[in-house]
Amino acid sequence: MTTNLQLHRTRFPQWQRLASGWWAGQVFADGHWLQLEELNERLGLVHSADDLATCLADWNGSFALVWEGPAQTFVAVDIARSIPLFWQTAAGVTTITDQLDPAQAAPSGWLKEDWLVQTEFVPGHHTLLQGWQQLQAGEFLEIRDGFCYLHNYFPHRRPAEVSQDREDLKKQFSALIRAQTERLVSWAAGRTIVVPLSGGYDSRYILAALHQQGYPHLQAFTYGQADSWEVATARKVATTLGIDWQFVPYTSELLQKYWHTDWPAFAQYASNCAAIPQEQDYFALAHLRDTGWLAADSIICPGYCGDFQAGSYLPGNYFLWPWRRTKALQDLLYHRFTRYPTHERRQRWQPFLPQQKMHDPAEIVSEMEHWALREYVSKFIINGVRAYEWFDCSWYLPLWDREFIRFWQNVPNAYRKDLQLYREVLAADWFAPLGITYPEDEQNLALRRWWEDWLTVGAKAKLKQWRRPQKITDINGLQALVPLIQQELGWPEADHTKSVNEMLGHWYTKKLKVLTNQKTTT
Repeated sequence: MTTNLQLHRTRFPQWQRLASGWWAGQVFADGHWLQLEELNERLGLVHSADDLATCLADWNGSFALVWEGPAQTFVAVDIARSIPLFWQTAAGVTTITDQLDPAQAAPSGWLKEDWLVQTEFVPGHHTLLQGWQQLQAGEFLEIRDGFCYLHNYFPHRRPAEVSQDREDLKKQFSALIRAQTERLVSWAAGRTIVVPLSGGYDSRYILAALHQQGYPHLQAFTYGQADSWEVATARKVATTLGIDWQFVPYTSELLQKYWHTDWPAFAQYASNCAAIPQEQDYFALAHLRDTGWLAADSIICPGYCGDFQAGSYLPGNYFLWPWRRTKALQDLLYHRFTRYPTHERRQRWQPFLPQQKMHDPAEIVSEMEHWALREYVSKFIINGVRAYEWFDCSWYLPLWDREFIRFWQNVPNAYRKDLQLYREVLAADWFAPLGITYPEDEQNLALRRWWEDWLTVGAKAKLKQWRRPQKITDINGLQALVPLIQQELGWPEADHTKSVNEMLGHWYTKKLKVLTNQKTTT
């Protein structure tokens, strides 16, 4: 089988030529960041899929790889799918690309079904273009003897729980924070690090760790509504630490201004026919670039998904009931990640939901997090780094550090409930010494009502259906995009019960249908 490479990436991280392939990104191994010569040396010892799996499982960083050996070709993404790769096999040729072109392909069934109106991502290895497939987080593709084989080298499942001392785990976590911050500092090499700062713990964690490390060039920005608690908390953190901080109010005027500039081009670049465009940081970055505050080649470090690893997705107590555990997990994932559940849509989702029989609640949590990380988190949340690239910045994912993830995979779920261990260590060891703990931190932790914790997903869905549709709460000002998009789509009147993501799904789907129709009619 012939392999055809179509690698177009010219933004960070750019492709670099290897001895027998291509590489984008950075990898930490054996106590240092690997240079190209070392990558070539290590990949030169790879003679099988098992060899590559062993190699990749020990690499810490964000990367994409194409390695052409004498007997096979390997195509790999990191454990977060931070740099997406796609493939298609036709007429004996397997084409590998990093950027799908909807004008050169027919629409898949997922596009015809308006899939992204229902959810943020295309499930499994599918895309919105016919014949094209995507690698998922922690996977690599092996092309050998005329066939393609998929390998998962880093499952996001949790090992069987073992009893561990809580105080010892807290010490391990603090030590891990120091080590992962040292890795970031060594890679940044003095360049400006910019943290998108919210009112929560994840981004504050990154900023506090870098500040304690004494990193000299730090900036932070926050966006949203001026009177929100998130902005107030972010302002207090930045002021206390003496950080150069900018607030970007998400007004209707600002959103409209940048929606009508290069948003369409960015949306296609970022979405890549696999998810809706991630809009949250885009408008703030556009403004900060235009004002000159955001310098090119800054390193942006978002706090993506530290709370997820620390336990924010733990399900309710109804999973303690022993019957129908697999069905309960399927219901949870389906209702959590689709907007308008129907029997027909459930049948479409069913093959992509966990199928294996599960024997205890811990196994359910493991499968749930493995599924959500590979589908929703990596394809939609992590894909937010495309905005950083678009504005000529580098990026780094501190809370997708491999050692950080492996640590939390081994923390008992009892310590992860309501983010207990995570919040205790950060508050006591990192925030309190810097004077950035606040009474509202505990008030803003979303706690379930005790009786809701025992309701099944189906029961919660029925309760939701009984309530009348309400205008969506505008947390950060982005709901101002809803009437703008609806007007552009020709809706007769604004419907404020729709979410931004749903409307972006309508908008992006319409754009892709026009582009793919050009292909099918020529």
